[in-house]
Amino acid sequence: MKYLFLLFISTTLLAQSPNIKIEIDSIKTIDSASFRKFTIQYSIRNLSNNTISFFLNPERVQPGSGGSMDTSVSMSLFQEKEELPAHRILAYTWKSRELPAGFESIKDEKIKNEVLKKYLKEVLDFDIDSESEEIKKNSDSTYRLTKSSERLMKSIMKLNPFEAKHYSKTFYWDKKRYHKVDEMEYYIDEKSNCFLQLFIVLLKEEYKEKLLASDYTNLMNTPNFIKGWFVSNKEEINFKE
Repeated sequence: MKYLFLLFISTTLLAQSPNIKIEIDSIKTIDSASFRKFTIQYSIRNLSNNTISFFLNPERVQPGSGGSMDTSVSMSLFQEKEELPAHRILAYTWKSRELPAGFESIKDEKIKNEVLKKYLKEVLDFDIDSESEEIKKNSDSTYRLTKSSERLMKSIMKLNPFEAKHYSKTFYWDKKRYHKVDEMEYYIDEKSNCFLQLFIVLLKEEYKEKLLASDYTNLMNTPNFIKGWFVSNKEEINFKE
């Protein structure tokens, strides 16, 4: 059912007129002994002579699909024509994503929890205390809807006629070439050509259940509030030796 929903969304949105363009301008590479740093320069441009609005967090780039209802920019990674698991290969930090050495042997549960919280915060940018508090509050459906609506309304982006905004995002590769996701195995060949591509899925009416009635009414009355599925160019990214 999930895939049918995504197919329906993509078929519907691809039929929309191309009001905006997302483009990878460049990918800068800095190499070191243990990791390779990629800085992606990209832009989002209004192609129309109208001021347009849409839901998007343009500075947030998710390796792989962020989900059909996500407002971030999504990123796909290819080796020739094969799609690679970007979320396993590219990370937001140069630090190892493996748990600290000796973690499993820690006997004191309090110390173990502190080490785990530090790892989640520093490596995965995940604050477990804040998330736990948010989960408790989310048991209240009114609070949950209010916060959801607030987050969405804050993510509204505006572009003036023919305006372009430029962004930069950094990712790191730990130089591991073999990756396994479930039963699928992937290997980044030392001599192959790899490419990066960005895409955004802009929704509107689909967020009705996540918005307060007053916010949804304002949204529907906003002129030139667009939706659509927009894909960038493919830009080469260097995983070669």
